[in-house]
Amino acid sequence: MTKLPALFVSCDADNIQSSGQACSGPARMIWGKHYKSVVIISSRCDHKTPEILQLKGDGGTAGRIKALLSGHGFEPEVCSRDVSSRHQLFRVLLAEEPGELTELILNTGMSELEYRPVGRCLEVLRKQDVLVICLDDKACHREADGISLHDRHLRELLSAWAQDQRWGTAMSFKGDAAGPAQNTRLDDPTVCLLNTAFTLGGSQFPQRMFSSGMNNVAQKVTGFGWLQ
Repeated sequence: MTKLPALFVSCDADNIQSSGQACSGPARMIWGKHYKSVVIISSRCDHKTPEILQLKGDGGTAGRIKALLSGHGFEPEVCSRDVSSRHQLFRVLLAEEPGELTELILNTGMSELEYRPVGRCLEVLRKQDVLVICLDDKACHREADGISLHDRHLRELLSAWAQDQRWGTAMSFKGDAAGPAQNTRLDDPTVCLLNTAFTLGGSQFPQRMFSSGMNNVAQKVTGFGWLQ
């Protein structure tokens, strides 16, 4: 069964929406792919627990997300909300608005061991005609105390995680114990979200990177794509 790509998109959503231009970066990752629904995964410092927003459609995908997360100890609240700014954002990022749009908002302050199962359990949606996009919305992070990571730092993080994953798999195959669990509290919204994206993409380094410069730096869109 084929999978839709999983995307990690970093941008300032407020500036992207005001540009009025279509952005080719994310759209290139899904060129020729059919999807029935789009799920956004975002992270916010002002949230204490995960929350699911039904932004457009009948809510079927929101119910599936809740059921999948409940199996891993999460009990997110499902809310119905019409957010026109999200509709406009995805017209810019994907060149068309999806028929169903759902957002999962993750809170900061959990550990890697808590963020990664979120992506791992939601990976199944990629086989069900659902396009999953981890949206690192800089417009929501301006007041965060965490560090602001540049693209190089993100690539280095992903590379280290992929190496750790291969090492852990090899040790498990040989019957040896894996390395120490990562229980450090994560407060930077970008790192929290990237952990989820990593497992959503199969716990491997992404196969594609993209960068779409628009009118100015504030309207730049960068990210990663997991195609396998």
